[in-house]
Amino acid sequence: MKNVCIVGYGAIGPVHAKALEVVEHAKLYAVCDIDAGKRALCKEKYDVLEYDDFDIMLQNKDIDTVHICTPHYLHFEMIKKALAAGKDVVVEKPVTMTREEFETLQGLQGVERVCVVLQNRLNPCVQKLKEILESGELGAVKAAKGILTWHRDKAYYEGGAWRGKWATEGGGALINQAVHTLDYFCYLIGDVKNVKANMSNYSLEGVIEVEDTVTAYLELEDGVKGIFFATNAYAENSAPFFEVSFEKGTARYMDKKLWVNGTLLEEDKAPSTGKAYWGNSHTTLLRKYYDEHKYFTVADARETMETVFAMYESALQK
Repeated sequence: MKNVCIVGYGAIGPVHAKALEVVEHAKLYAVCDIDAGKRALCKEKYDVLEYDDFDIMLQNKDIDTVHICTPHYLHFEMIKKALAAGKDVVVEKPVTMTREEFETLQGLQGVERVCVVLQNRLNPCVQKLKEILESGELGAVKAAKGILTWHRDKAYYEGGAWRGKWATEGGGALINQAVHTLDYFCYLIGDVKNVKANMSNYSLEGVIEVEDTVTAYLELEDGVKGIFFATNAYAENSAPFFEVSFEKGTARYMDKKLWVNGTLLEEDKAPSTGKAYWGNSHTTLLRKYYDEHKYFTVADARETMETVFAMYESALQK
């Protein structure tokens, strides 16, 4: 049985706590957050130890695994310290905030003990699409496109001082909200060889420094062409859309359903944790990690993270 400490009990920390309720070989043992109110919420619900200092928490030898659910700018240093303290790590996206941090992380001793939360890879529709791709039954892939249209307003950014700033969030719609949609290209289609990206702030001028909208052209392996669009400037939060064009037809992942040549093949389950438009796979990911010892490593996340960084570099050099 693994004793778990959730670090950061804000937006995503409670989702991890809820998922851990049904994990057989792990239990929520402690919470670490500088906000006493957030710690109290976790303490009241799960009767756990409380910490307001990350370094002190790491000294507790009974804690086996830390879940890093903190703002982006804290991820790298917390991963580094946790590994040095002999802890296993589960980290939310993005793994790190910058390319330099990610390159350093890949060389750290114990990096293989980091589980990256790329839970949407485990959505039933995504797994079914992966089976179709690997079977080759529809022939070669010609093209792919991903679209994300969500809503983030002034109140959202004012609710967290770290959001909307290059120094603490590392970007906007791409690195925070749309990274899972971009991940479909890398997880399902293959390596991204070249990117051309543009970014804009259409709806939040004067509120955030970073982009609310990104468009990109991707050149993937085997000559596959990709189109990517993501925005936080929509009026509501729609489920992600991902389409793959094959020699023998088209697969469309939309409205949490997978359609292939007009036939419905799979549907994602109703969410029990998180928000409906995310998918429902935090629980699946943590069960696989603790109960089956299967997880996505930093190496598994490399192509997606490097593509994120390349898109920012492409857009910002203009």
